[in-house]
Amino acid sequence: MRLESNIARSQTITSLPQLRLQNASRSNILDYFNNTWNLTEVLFSSLGEAAFYRPPYHQLRHPLIFYYAHPAVLYINKLRVAGLLSEPVDPHFERIFEVGVDEMSWDDMSRNEMAWPEVHEVVDYRNVVYALIKKMIESHPDLDPRDGFLPGRPGWALIMGFEHERIHLETSSVLMRELPLELLRKPPQWPASRVGNKSHPANDWFPVEPTRVALGKPADEPTFGWDNEYGFATAAVPAFEVSRYLISNGEFLQFVVDGGYREPDYWSATGAQWRRFRNSKWPTFWVADGPAGLNRFKLRTLFELIDFQPSWPAIVNFHEAEAYCNWRTRKDRSAVPYRLPTEVQQQSLRQHARGERHWNYGLLHGAESPVDAHCSKAGVGDVFGNVWQWSRDTFNPLPGFRAHPYYEDFSSPCFDGQHQMIFGGSFISTGDMTGEWARFHFRPHFFQHAGLRICRDASGD
Repeated sequence: MRLESNIARSQTITSLPQLRLQNASRSNILDYFNNTWNLTEVLFSSLGEAAFYRPPYHQLRHPLIFYYAHPAVLYINKLRVAGLLSEPVDPHFERIFEVGVDEMSWDDMSRNEMAWPEVHEVVDYRNVVYALIKKMIESHPDLDPRDGFLPGRPGWALIMGFEHERIHLETSSVLMRELPLELLRKPPQWPASRVGNKSHPANDWFPVEPTRVALGKPADEPTFGWDNEYGFATAAVPAFEVSRYLISNGEFLQFVVDGGYREPDYWSATGAQWRRFRNSKWPTFWVADGPAGLNRFKLRTLFELIDFQPSWPAIVNFHEAEAYCNWRTRKDRSAVPYRLPTEVQQQSLRQHARGERHWNYGLLHGAESPVDAHCSKAGVGDVFGNVWQWSRDTFNPLPGFRAHPYYEDFSSPCFDGQHQMIFGGSFISTGDMTGEWARFHFRPHFFQHAGLRICRDASGD
């Protein structure tokens, strides 16, 4: 069985901008819900039945049947918590598809022994949930757009469901990128990719002047935000420099050719353990084109194997990003170490692009694009979008943080020093993930559509 999207085959899927709740009509809210739902349907239409049950090679996540059902289940469970629904739709589904996996380590294997339901059963469940939510948006008296969607109102749970589903659009796409290509078919509605040049651009340093930044989403901002976005802090940020562009595949290839994966001095103790366990010799979405040691590669995108794209950003995990920084410090003989940016440095950089909206996110393209294709007016590439950017900060609450009662364990369990922050969003990021206050995180060994920008103190020359 293969799903069929209700989007016309000739219509390219893309994302609506994040829903602004102030003065939003029921029609606006329904449009955003439909767009959210259809993004999922188009993505999962790429799978044949076997692919729904194929565990990821690393065994650290559920098979994709879980992630197809999970967003619909969360709608129901959170609407019940908010008091908008009084009864479950399917208690069994709403138990087995409720909680995902946050593995503790790269060798913390999930054996995926669950007897999952049939795909057609999940399709039927999603259809019931869709009809229920559509009717609720159209007519429920507690969802008056004038005041029904504030953080303390029941409608917040519905918007939470939209943004939660959009998170899983991205995480599911990564799991698909890790599957064998023969299990996938590129949906006809999927956006085209922007092929790059045969070489990568020169990547100089961009100076960021000393400044003061504020962290924390304003409480009166009329868009949804996850609980960790709220709170408030200010910080003085000394002058620093960042690479003008994200580190490209072409630049990262030099690290591979130079033996960066073999040299233990570049890796943290944990990173070296991960590298040995996975026997990693190059980034996970590079595919060797010839014998090992030839250092020729193809590039695996979501649905295709294409020629190596030296101008696209390298997609790596935190351990690889950190090792690259250490290698570049030594290669450039820099007295000042190269590092990944901190959260406040990321916010400082964003001040050079505030209000600009031309980034590679929201499925503008169907994959990464060249690192110099989407630049701010100041000439900095990918301040937002293309691929996420690893930070050297671990996930933390802002002063004044309060867990939201509709989803008390969204953020709090990850304030453990074991999750690295990521910023900026990727080509498939939508909704809240593309906003300037978004604060997301992943375990350092986990793969997302994420890369890096290097940073150094202003005294780096």
